[in-house]
Amino acid sequence: MPKSLFEHLSPDTGAKRILALDGGGVKGIFTLGMLKVLEQELRRRSGAGDAFRLCDYYDLIGGTSTGAIIATALALGLSVEEIIALYLRLGPDVFGRTAGDGVFLQSKFESKKLRRALHPTLTTKTLGSQDLRTGLAIHAKRIDTGSAWVVTNHPLGVFYDPAESSGIFPNKRYRLIDLVLASAAAPTFFDEVVIDIAYDEKRRPIQRGSFVDGAVSANNNPSMQLFMLALEPSYKFGWKPGADTLMMTSCGTGSRRPTIDGDAFKGLPPGLRGVHALRAMVYDTQIQGIMMMQAFSNPKKPWRINSEIGDMDGHCITPAPLLDYQRMDIVLDTKPKRRRATDPIPPMSPIERLLGRELDADAMNALDLMDNGKKANMELLLELGEATGRTFVDATYPDPKFDLPEWRST
Repeated sequence: MPKSLFEHLSPDTGAKRILALDGGGVKGIFTLGMLKVLEQELRRRSGAGDAFRLCDYYDLIGGTSTGAIIATALALGLSVEEIIALYLRLGPDVFGRTAGDGVFLQSKFESKKLRRALHPTLTTKTLGSQDLRTGLAIHAKRIDTGSAWVVTNHPLGVFYDPAESSGIFPNKRYRLIDLVLASAAAPTFFDEVVIDIAYDEKRRPIQRGSFVDGAVSANNNPSMQLFMLALEPSYKFGWKPGADTLMMTSCGTGSRRPTIDGDAFKGLPPGLRGVHALRAMVYDTQIQGIMMMQAFSNPKKPWRINSEIGDMDGHCITPAPLLDYQRMDIVLDTKPKRRRATDPIPPMSPIERLLGRELDADAMNALDLMDNGKKANMELLLELGEATGRTFVDATYPDPKFDLPEWRST
């Protein structure tokens, strides 16, 4: 029988499991490919068949941007296959036609199209909805106050249900679709999202917050913030650290370090230089998060940080690991184009070896675009996600010590 929300959140109901989902636009379908493999393995262990959902296993699912969309859908009890179907519709519909230049005059895509695509799934449900079957955390950036927001459905949270006299709008009454759109409002891609924050005695809004993508904070990779949610007393979760009591699966959307020729960078307009610098900052904070989480743990398959640090295998900096942590992702290789048919064929890249076939150079280069909603690109990302998932997930990961107690009797 699935756990209740109380059983998921209570610190007194055994070991806890966290699922952290990065931002990355349409590359979220790569994440879904990995999650499909993960769901299949846990479904096998559970013995529950098609009724099993990842929200039955993970006690807290948190995400940023596209990760917030996936996290919310999972917490509502959707299967990974159902969310994949949503993304295969969402990609061409939302990212199929540009509305502006994406830099100077107008955001590149229309926010109303994303809202329309998500509405059938999220409808008018709120953060306090009984339809949420496990813990949920959504990350966004409130740009007017400069604060990074993480909102959760934990009923003991300070702002979840504050006193009426405070004038603060309770977090539990925020609509999920507004929070998700706020988290996904990537600058240059979508307009900011405005949400009512406080009211006067006649319930008239007296303060509004302007929100943009959580990637503009340090939370495009939300793993560090979710780790703090679990352990920092102010957040009220009160979970226990330790490699036998706390685990986290952290899913990326495909990784490629943003590089650019120095002369080409100098030749860009200031607006485009700012966009490139922002993307580089997002990558840096993402890698920093992985480095910190690996420093607190001993991953089964550690992620390579850089040429100086390596993959940190065995480099836990605490006396004992604070959690069981695993990063699941892949480096999105590029491939040189052949200018002439007589040019030598470049050796197969790790991606091509993983898929078992050669890929077109343009197709490989396009994999890292957050707004490439074309059907062929989405299907390739999904296939790559499934292949990547199989390199991490098997009978030994997630560690069987975190299997739910009732599974052992099935």
